[in-house]
Amino acid sequence: MSPGDAWRNRIAALLLLFAVGYNFLLAIVNAQLFAIGPSAAYAAELVAYAGCFLLGVGTLDRNGMALVLAGIGSLVLLNLARTLVLWEVDLKFLRDALVPFAFLMLGTAYRGSLPRLLLWLALVVVLVAAFEMAFPTLYGDLADPRSYFINTRGAVEEDFWNPDSNLNVNATRPGERIWLAGMTLPRASSIFVEPVTMGNFIIFFAAVALTFRRALGVGGQVLSLAVVLFLLIASDGRLATATCLMMLVLAPLFRRLDQSLSMLVFMGVVAGGWLLVRLAGVEAYEDTLLGRIYVTVDALSNMSPRAWLGLDLGAPYTYSDSGIAYFIASQSLATVLAFLVGYAFLLRMPTTHGQLFKNLFIFAFALSLLVSNSYFSIKTGALWWFACGYLWQVQVGRVAAARRWIEDRSARDGALHALARA
Repeated sequence: MSPGDAWRNRIAALLLLFAVGYNFLLAIVNAQLFAIGPSAAYAAELVAYAGCFLLGVGTLDRNGMALVLAGIGSLVLLNLARTLVLWEVDLKFLRDALVPFAFLMLGTAYRGSLPRLLLWLALVVVLVAAFEMAFPTLYGDLADPRSYFINTRGAVEEDFWNPDSNLNVNATRPGERIWLAGMTLPRASSIFVEPVTMGNFIIFFAAVALTFRRALGVGGQVLSLAVVLFLLIASDGRLATATCLMMLVLAPLFRRLDQSLSMLVFMGVVAGGWLLVRLAGVEAYEDTLLGRIYVTVDALSNMSPRAWLGLDLGAPYTYSDSGIAYFIASQSLATVLAFLVGYAFLLRMPTTHGQLFKNLFIFAFALSLLVSNSYFSIKTGALWWFACGYLWQVQVGRVAAARRWIEDRSARDGALHALARA
């Protein structure tokens, strides 16, 4: 590896770490130095996006760059057309759609070992989570998530139902924990400052561990399993636990399932959620997985035609607990379908590793959309799309190099045989 490649790998890794952990840094600044507002969070995201595009633009091949530019161009045209129709604009929805392209490009720039990089990232998450579990009051005083989300995310005091905690509103539950039942420990958030993204990280890391299981070796597999179990216990993630178990069962199927069928995986999960709610007879919200899926079913059943077309800019903000309704209302049904087609047929993974990860990603994404829109967050989206970019582009180069080596070796062997016969 050349010195230039080594530096590029370091910068790519730092950009990824910054993208998923900048909220933790800003929360500490907000708690310890001076109050910050939403502009600081927006500026941090812009720095991450700019770094992704600048680093990735020199590593994508011509076909990859054409695909990325076509995707970004279509998003710009969509938002321009919507602005002309409504005379309103909401840049948040454009930002949601840029996350995949930015971190896809960053992933193509990384030439190191993806499993090793993400294992180191997971260990950082584990260390901060362990500190948080051992000293929850100290963690709360250090980062003060309550103040951070009020100052930067528009939360209000009434959102925080537990007056005795300065942690995120989701860090404590009225009922018992699923893991460590009977314990009163808050749900850990680690560098993500809130436990929902912590659960998403666990799902992502489990998908990576399943994808690179053989490359990790026995020691890496044991360490990965320990990381997943510890983080599940620390975050008390119900959806994360269920998703990890389902991915473990489905991994052999997804390894063999043609990646062109990934859009059917997405549609199957959404249809399966709707069917479960109907068969179970759930008719109102309740604090269970099925009760939260009901919210999505109800939202899709009552969406207005303007929301389906992406022409009601207020509608997406009413669907924070229904990711699929948020996706449609913020981007339009046509864009959602275009995304599924593009993901299935244009983002081609040349190896079985890539195919497995691609199918695991769309499965986890669809499952999350039934209960949350958190996968549109940079903290979650950056990880998945970075890994997709790595598997899409770096593995292409490696496969091509391997093929050239085999062809050269065959040519040399053929020449030697010819000389021997002569």
